[in-house]
Amino acid sequence: MSEHDTPTREYTRPPLIRGVDPQRMNWMWQLILQATDLDPKEVRAALNAIGVAATDQRLASWNVSDRAENYFPMSIAEVERNLRAVIAYRQKAKPATATQPPADEPPAADEEKPQE
Repeated sequence: MSEHDTPTREYTRPPLIRGVDPQRMNWMWQLILQATDLDPKEVRAALNAIGVAATDQRLASWNVSDRAENYFPMSIAEVERNLRAVIAYRQKAKPATATQPPADEPPAADEEKPQE
């Protein structure tokens, strides 16, 4: 089946198999980290860049079981803020890297060579 073929069945939403507490979304955060290339160090840097005093301990507290001693509940608002912070952080980093040629790239032919 190509990507343009009509599916044989209608789309249906999966059933909710758990009660969702918007003040305890650590499980969702853990799934996001597992499903993406998101690095907790990058998350901390992104949060710090927007003025959120995130520490390694806080980020670790979001990634442990709710029975762990260092568990700290994460709200859906924190999940959203973290993801938006990372998006902004990555977008800011793109222009800086996109305008700088790699170090091993030779200068363009129309650039002046230093006189000796």
